[in-house]
Amino acid sequence: MSQKMIRIAKDFSRFPSGRVVADGPNSGQRFRDDLLVPALKEFDIVEVVLDGVKGYPSSFTEEAFGGLVRIGFDKNELLSGKLNIVYSDNAYRGYADDIRHYIEDAQPSG
Repeated sequence: MSQKMIRIAKDFSRFPSGRVVADGPNSGQRFRDDLLVPALKEFDIVEVVLDGVKGYPSSFTEEAFGGLVRIGFDKNELLSGKLNIVYSDNAYRGYADDIRHYIEDAQPSG
């Protein structure tokens, strides 16, 4: 089984913000399209590490993770181990819970 780890602070930005690319270079859409989608297509398991970031605006996390379902990823597959959201600092626990809810609540487009 192939696995990929994405450390948001190291591989993307310590200051994620915004929903769409027009909101700036650290948007949830850019993170999803440039890092998450290619990793999910190539690897069996993708682990996303939340640690090291100053904070996560809901616009960023909802677009990055809920947006996966809207562009065609299966929420049950994501939630059953294809996508693992991890952290070592409990300060990020709430963000991990939010991400899970965004995936659960998202509806496929069209």
